[in-house]
Amino acid sequence: MGSSYMEYREQGFWARDFQAEVWLFLLSEEAAGLTERPDWLDAARKDWRLQATAGFMGFVSPCLDEHLGVAPDGVATVVALSVRVRERLLRWAPAIPETVVNGFGTGGGGPSFGGDLDTDVLLTFADAFTALLRGELTGGPGTVRAY
Repeated sequence: MGSSYMEYREQGFWARDFQAEVWLFLLSEEAAGLTERPDWLDAARKDWRLQATAGFMGFVSPCLDEHLGVAPDGVATVVALSVRVRERLLRWAPAIPETVVNGFGTGGGGPSFGGDLDTDVLLTFADAFTALLRGELTGGPGTVRAY
C-alpha cells in the first residue's frame, strides 16, 4: 500500500494512495458537473482523473501549485468542490459499497477494493485536504498524516 504527499504552497500531508485516488476521482467528477468551467479547472479535472486512475503508486498528486497557483478564486472553487465531495462521502457513510468504489477505476485498473470502503478514512483525507487549501495545516511540512 503506497503513500503519496499532498502538497500545496510548501505545506502538505501524507496520505495512502487509495485515499488520494478516490478523493481525486470524486473531485474530478464534481468539477465535471459544472456547466461553466474555466480552462484551468478543466485541465485540473483531467489531471485529477489521470492521477486517480493511472496507478502512480507513491506518486499520486493533485498538482495544486500547478493548477491553482496562489489565485484566491481558484482556491475558493476547489474548496467549494471539496465541500461537495465531503457531503457526498457523508451520504455514503459508513462505507462506499465495494461495487461502487471499484467502478471508479482507481489504482490503475482492475478492482482495487475487496470490500466496502470505510468513509471515515476518506473524511480524514477530506479535512486535511481542505485545511491544506486554506493554509490551516499545522505541524510543519510533511508531519501531518491523513491515515
